[in-house]
Amino acid sequence: MTNLDEALDLLHREDRTSTRPLDSVRAKVIEAAATNVIPMRRRRLVPVTVAAAAVGLVAAGIVVVKANDAPPQAPPAAAPPASAPPSVTEQEVQLLSAAELLDNAANNIKTIDQPLAPGQYRLITEHGTYSRGMMFGSSVDDPQPLKGATYAVELKYQTWIPADVTQEWLNRRTQIGDAKWLGGNVPQSQAPYQNADTDTGERRGRCGDFFPKSQPRKVCGSATDWDSPEFYATLPRDPAALYEWLKRATAGRGSTPKAMFAHATEILRAGLMPADLRDDWYRAIAKIEGVEVSARQVTMDGRTGVGFSLADDLERTELVISPDTGDFIGDRRLTGPKSEYTWLKEGTVLTSTTITTTVVDSIG
Repeated sequence: MTNLDEALDLLHREDRTSTRPLDSVRAKVIEAAATNVIPMRRRRLVPVTVAAAAVGLVAAGIVVVKANDAPPQAPPAAAPPASAPPSVTEQEVQLLSAAELLDNAANNIKTIDQPLAPGQYRLITEHGTYSRGMMFGSSVDDPQPLKGATYAVELKYQTWIPADVTQEWLNRRTQIGDAKWLGGNVPQSQAPYQNADTDTGERRGRCGDFFPKSQPRKVCGSATDWDSPEFYATLPRDPAALYEWLKRATAGRGSTPKAMFAHATEILRAGLMPADLRDDWYRAIAKIEGVEVSARQVTMDGRTGVGFSLADDLERTELVISPDTGDFIGDRRLTGPKSEYTWLKEGTVLTSTTITTTVVDSIG
């Protein structure tokens, strides 16, 4: 064995000897080893993105050395602090189920949110691509295929929220570049893109009431408004109870798994869910029938996570979560095999958004 082999053999040694509760993973790895699927002595290094590789190496406390510099016996990797949650290795991500990955992400959430000092604001930025389009048809009984066209527009929404949420908020919406033609079954000249008034501009309002003429009216401090701290304070901190809450909240849409999953994702997208609720929220999502891992690596705005989705013939809704930190990265909507947008290929991204939350010293 060469010096390089010895150095590589030390990689993830800590994970192989860890006592953390990954019984289901260990059973699958042992079973695979028994059938010679995974060689245990020498593992092939699977290419990963630079960002994912860096996270894995830092989390495991590994220092990579050149082959010529490797000592005859490299020192063992330093153990992470006892308070640090164990990270998920790439091999574990491939073996874990959706419920196990969501549970792991829940375990890794920081339990304390960054507080706001006097005069500071919480800035929530939603950056995404959104489908905009039009349809033509006389009625649903019309035997002719529905006509239409779809565009994609890139937008950035920024919202400044004061510590006292009953004070004035600021919302700034910006379009980035021109709208892009996704497709249609009519010529593009017959379906020109039309800007939506709500896609751009700057608006202010107490409690985030940016559209005071909309109905129903936004009630400041309402426990039914997920822009309000009161909303999150009234929710239970228990996965089973939260699952039942999602069923009741979507009763008007039949309490279907699709409606529950979409509602749970929409509330996460607000960016205001406190850390002490988000862990049980993930576990409640894992209870929704049909939720599965759709992609082991989804990179959005330079952040990489695991995609969890629920699909039907019309579309697939997907939320992206980092299993190492528990951060909600964003969500996507993609066309299904029988999408109403018949002119778009299956898997076309209709909406893709990322959410970031920071603390800033001034509004705007």
